[in-house]
This record gives sequence, C-alpha cells and structure tokens, in this order.
Amino acid sequence: MIRIGHNPNTNMLPMFHFLDRGHPFIKSITAEPTGHNAMLADGRIDMAPISAFSYGEHWGEYAILPNLSVSTKGRVGSILLFSKVPLSDLNGLTVALTDTSATSVNLTKILLHHFYGVFPHYQTMSSDLRDMFTKADAGLLIGDAALQAALLKPDCYIYDLGEQWFRFTGSSMTYAVWAYPKKLISMQQEEVLTVHRLLLDAKAKAMCNMDDIVKTCQTMLGGTLNFWRDYFSQFNYGLDQMLVSGLNKYLNLCFEHNLLSSRPVIEFWPEE
Repeated sequence: MIRIGHNPNTNMLPMFHFLDRGHPFIKSITAEPTGHNAMLADGRIDMAPISAFSYGEHWGEYAILPNLSVSTKGRVGSILLFSKVPLSDLNGLTVALTDTSATSVNLTKILLHHFYGVFPHYQTMSSDLRDMFTKADAGLLIGDAALQAALLKPDCYIYDLGEQWFRFTGSSMTYAVWAYPKKLISMQQEEVLTVHRLLLDAKAKAMCNMDDIVKTCQTMLGGTLNFWRDYFSQFNYGLDQMLVSGLNKYLNLCFEHNLLSSRPVIEFWPEE
C-alpha cells in the first residue's frame, strides 16, 4: 500500500476528483501542502503533491513522478500577495506569510529580493487576511483562502505571483510536484507504477470532464461557472520540458539566494 497525500484545495481537484482512493494500493491522508511536506520528510506518508520547494530541500532522497504537477505559465489566480502599498515600497515593512505553503513563500522572497530589490521583515501566520493586515503591511495567501479573500475585493493591491514570475522571467512556474522517497523504487516498485497510472488516469478523466470539476468548485466556494472555467484554463497538470525548465529556474534561484543549501537536480522515475 502507498500512503498518498490528498490536498483538499480546489486547484487540486483535477488530480483527485476521479482518483480511485478506495484502490487497495492507496491510503489517502488529507493535509495542506506544508503538512504533506513534513509528513513525507518524516515517513508518515509515502507520496504526495508536495511543494516544489520541498522537493528542492530533499532532491537527493526524492524522485518525481513524470507528467504530474501543478503549474501555470502566467497568472495562477490563487497564489496572491495582498499589499497595502506597491511591492516596490515594501522595503523594511512587514510581510505576513501563509503557513500552508513553501513554494509560494520562497517565490515571494525571490520576487521581492531579486526582482524588486526590497527586503521586508517576514512573519509566518495562519491564512486570515484580516488578521494579517492588523500585524503586517502585506499578506501572502494561497489556494482557497486566496480565492475567497480576492472574491471579497479587499481595498488593497493584489499581486498574482504566477503573473509576477512570468513578467520577470518569461518562464512557467511549477508550484507542486508528485514526489516520493527513491527507496520505494526498490521496495514497492509495482505499487509506485500502479499509483502513477491511477493518477495519470484520474488527471486525464478530469481534463475530459472539466464541467464536473467546476460544478464541484461552485458547491465548495460559490462563484460562477465562467469564473471557475477561466480559473482552470490557466493550469497545467503535466510536466513537460517547458515546465521542467521553469522549475529548474525557480530552484536555481532559491539556491542562489541561499534559500536552499544545495543546487537541486530533478530526477524522474519511472523514466519516460
């Protein structure tokens, strides 16, 4: 059996909505991305759609499943930095960072330090924009918390980090990859191959039945069908060479800014 991480956010529905989580090879454990990052690192789960940054921290021990990710080329819609001032004015101010993401937290730092040349103070907080704004000048939210905050149209600047990344680099951005410890390749090879096929099949079925996905999102969070169709139109749940190139750029910048202790090498199994 493979203990897999289940991410409950709407942007992950194309990965999970049609997945047979009752399959005898699968045991599903629900958590936010940072929860899965920690669980995979300490052995409480075997495989998960972890933060791309977390893969960078453990690249020597982890492998990535091919053709599976959460990526965009440009806007993402649900990784948002809400700010009382323009980003160029954040130097020396306080930025509240969500406690549910590693990729987006470090993407924020790269964008502010490397591209805007500003160095705020950071404070990790729970995902509540109102609370963030009582203690900070900007707040980073991801996933459904970001969507819900944006739908309330707060009186502040709202920056889409996927859009910001593309503006400065021209590259795609990969937020999550399906990773697992390399030791599973020898210990549970058949199970890894089977779960990979199940994930690919679930993704393919979702891509052919997106109206089911958007209607489920409506039930979860409200919004119009057109809103959700537009939201999902920007996502890529594969991992082709263009996306791998963008992922490498992000991980290399994390290393160059001393956010990672070594320069990651991306390793896939099963090989395509």
